[in-house]
Amino acid sequence: MNLQDNIKTDNKVQTPEISVIIPFYGNPKELVKCMEGLRNQTFNRESEIIVAESGNAPGVKKLVNSFYNSKLISSSSLMFPGKARNSGVKASKADLFAFIDADCVPVPGWLSEIYSSLKKGFDVVIGPVINLYPFHPVASVDNLFLFSDFQKYRSSKNFEHFAGCNFGITRSLYQIVGGFNEDMQIAEDTKFSESALQKGKIHFSKKMIVKHSGRKDLINLRKHHESFGFYKGYLNLKESAAGSKSKENYFFPLLLGLKRIIYITVRTLQWNPAGLLRIIFFSPYLIIGISSWIKGFREGQAKYLSEKSSQNGKPEKYV
Repeated sequence: MNLQDNIKTDNKVQTPEISVIIPFYGNPKELVKCMEGLRNQTFNRESEIIVAESGNAPGVKKLVNSFYNSKLISSSSLMFPGKARNSGVKASKADLFAFIDADCVPVPGWLSEIYSSLKKGFDVVIGPVINLYPFHPVASVDNLFLFSDFQKYRSSKNFEHFAGCNFGITRSLYQIVGGFNEDMQIAEDTKFSESALQKGKIHFSKKMIVKHSGRKDLINLRKHHESFGFYKGYLNLKESAAGSKSKENYFFPLLLGLKRIIYITVRTLQWNPAGLLRIIFFSPYLIIGISSWIKGFREGQAKYLSEKSSQNGKPEKYV
């Protein structure tokens, strides 16, 4: 598909020093909160907000047009997050980028912290992702699964990846990395971040906080984490250099699920001990979430092994 044939851009800002890029698909109510958070920024330099939207949702154009420093990219067909972010970059005018998701709300000093960090010579700056609804059981569990590595008081070292909903990056490093994978429905930000961390100088700022709303009902929680498990299970075999037969074992997803629960608990104890109470109180929802992830992981394994079987006559060890 030719992206230019499918996308319309409404351009307003002439000389921004930083571009804020928001991929969007779904409920405009969440985008409203995100945009209001950007309206309340203490940043005193010229910036632009680029909303890369799929589906032409009612009210989005009016919302974006209510911000003098904003522009809307509309696609009549669905763009996965990677493609939406890339299209936002293509439409941008600045050499510094700030990425946030539509279901996140930035604190007032968020953009200033990104700008100052990148101006100091860092290629990438990342920050904490905390829960917008800390007392909501489903939203809390969703955030624990997704962002246990990005708690406010974590160590500023030893990052293996960063979240696509809260980071800033220079245009030069973005180009070196080659942008986001446009064909991945999930985890495209993980792939992007792994490459960026290898090629650029990173800074973790505890002040650069976004608040993530999370899924707030069990149906969406199960669906979302089943999808994460599916892609993890599929790629686990497809990209495994070791190709161990144990990874094809029926009980392997269960062991990984248990490992995830332990990891989340240890990280919470390490960086936010008070959060352990939330894990205990919301443990039934945690079990539902991890069970969905395990189910998806097994389905991803089965898909990969089925593909290998059809290609080679029987499942093979991936090397």
